[in-house]
Amino acid sequence: MCNIWKNGTSDELEPRHYAKLPTSLKTINITGGEPFMREDILDVVRAIDSKVPSSRFVFSTNGLTSERIVNCLKEIRKFHPEVGVGVSIDGLEETHDRIRGVPGIFRNAISTVKLLKASGFKDLRIGMTLVKDNVGEAARVYQLSKELGVEFTTTFAHNSEIYFHKTDNTPPELQEPAYDAVSVVLNSHLRSWSAKDWFRAYHMYGILDPKLRSEFTSRCEAGRRYLFVSPNGDIFPCMVMNERIGNLRNVDSWDDMFTQEVENRIARQVRNCTEDCWMVCNTRSLIISHPLKAGLWVAKNKVKAHFVQ
Repeated sequence: MCNIWKNGTSDELEPRHYAKLPTSLKTINITGGEPFMREDILDVVRAIDSKVPSSRFVFSTNGLTSERIVNCLKEIRKFHPEVGVGVSIDGLEETHDRIRGVPGIFRNAISTVKLLKASGFKDLRIGMTLVKDNVGEAARVYQLSKELGVEFTTTFAHNSEIYFHKTDNTPPELQEPAYDAVSVVLNSHLRSWSAKDWFRAYHMYGILDPKLRSEFTSRCEAGRRYLFVSPNGDIFPCMVMNERIGNLRNVDSWDDMFTQEVENRIARQVRNCTEDCWMVCNTRSLIISHPLKAGLWVAKNKVKAHFVQ
């Protein structure tokens, strides 16, 4: 559902450049394409760790090369214990293999999840990206995550010239029974004993409700609470806004780069953004910045969820 792999990798940052990241980062999502295709992935992670050793690293992977992925993560865990892993699952076997275009990749991905769990990794999740062809299977993939004993997250396919290299994605049409499939997951999250799941339900509500997504745009924290660094080092407020701030290769001081003029320019661009955007990074920042709004929604709907089959 994206064209990252077609973009080429000739201008990727060297591992040493990642040691320039700011020390204030709490969570770092190391993604791709497929991050474990980099032969020097361990060197990249060591460079990041040298700057932010107490942060949480989250790896997003397609799970294809199970043995390499698990071995790399075991090595990383030796020097950086705060490691989370999200394995992409886009439907049950037939649907996942068709969307990914690789026969057998579903079984590889499931094998990767099982091997990671057997190796003692606790922070594990299945990540599902909703598109028109798979949205009706959301509840079944959620059930699969329960059977595997891992967490479940989801979003819908977005457009991005700078990250996905895709501009024709649209939110899936959530008519019955697809709407019902997503609602089943939402209500299951609300019935959970985990507060994290309650706010995942809020995220899923935004997938169902375009009005909530449109309200979010005026509260977006892109460039302030989170940012996106492309493979060549370009720094953007987020992964969908093509508004370059600078390049990691050239950073000497983050304070020098984020001048008042730059912050004002980014703030204006964020306020005027018209993207239909609803990913975990911006939802998390919305909840942190406006906890009362999200908390009230959870309190109200958690009660209702216990009366929904």
